[in-house]
Amino acid sequence: MLKGVFGEIGRQRAKLSYLQQESYFLDWHQELLKVEVEWIQLKKFQLQCLEDIETTITSTSSFDWRESSFFKWSRRNADVDANTTTAATSSTTTTTTKTIVDEDSVVWEQGLKDMEAEKALKKITSPGFSFSAAGLLFPYHLGVAQYLIEKGYITETTPLAGSSAGAIVCAVIASGSSMEDALKATKILADDCRLRGTAFRLGAVLRDLLVKFLPDDVHTRSNGRVRVAVTQILWRPRGLIVDQFDSKEDLINAVITSSFIPGYLAPTPATFFRNRVCIDGGLTLFMPPTSASKTVRVCAFPTERLGLQGIGISPDCNPENRASPRELFNWALEPAEDQVLDRLFELGYRDAAVWGEQNPVEELVADESSPGST
Repeated sequence: MLKGVFGEIGRQRAKLSYLQQESYFLDWHQELLKVEVEWIQLKKFQLQCLEDIETTITSTSSFDWRESSFFKWSRRNADVDANTTTAATSSTTTTTTKTIVDEDSVVWEQGLKDMEAEKALKKITSPGFSFSAAGLLFPYHLGVAQYLIEKGYITETTPLAGSSAGAIVCAVIASGSSMEDALKATKILADDCRLRGTAFRLGAVLRDLLVKFLPDDVHTRSNGRVRVAVTQILWRPRGLIVDQFDSKEDLINAVITSSFIPGYLAPTPATFFRNRVCIDGGLTLFMPPTSASKTVRVCAFPTERLGLQGIGISPDCNPENRASPRELFNWALEPAEDQVLDRLFELGYRDAAVWGEQNPVEELVADESSPGST
């Protein structure tokens, strides 16, 4: 009799184990379906963006970028976020992030740990500088940075922010490395990609280069000063700002994530960053704000054609001496020859010089205390 009882208990346990496994499988399958739906939406968005870019380049009439899929997607859920901002910011003890809406109605999340890192800075200099996403055009940003550092606009206390290529340039500036050395490193990356290809492997090449180029203490130099923008895509696309880094590897992971164009840097639709599914930060925060009271935005593309407003330094500063939009678009996706990279560096320097003539450093740069300093 006992043998029959124990046998029945065993059968019931086996049945329960099977049901639990079946439930786990159904939950996993449901999550997978959500990822597939989000991936399909992302692919549609990519195609729409490519159509918008092609329209921008080839259109003879003015193109309203505010009607593009890029702008609409980056502003999606803005009204909902604006309504929930008060609730998100009032309970800092129960959440790890804070939802912020700036004066331009740009919405992003910032970790409380990152906000504390900014408050820990005893002194910052205004204005800060934000560098746009730019693909492989970051020699342009390097040229801009070279001028700003030479003339005293950027010092060790200047807040920085960037997306994609702009985030890489911010890390280089904060590291204390020279822009000329960074340009040489860029040529090494470009040469590798020209010989062995760019698509699906750019991320690995870029990571290896950053590991070799950046100093071991780059994360401590960047904490609270450099804002890196990434885009979280699950379960709802939204911009995230990170400026607290635990290690050099953590900082490199952040800038790689900020540069992660789906299916381009690696043969995957997205990447994981701090347990979040993320892609290129430029999709939601093309030029993220800095922690300074005033931010000068730097864009590697002609901003008038894109319908962008409030840009400080761009090819529009020097319209008689700039590359065409089609050239810039091609160079942003495929590595250019060394002489082109040198030209981009020079164009960035010249555009910044034109802007500098209209904004003298002695009239613009000022010291200011961070919100948490005394």
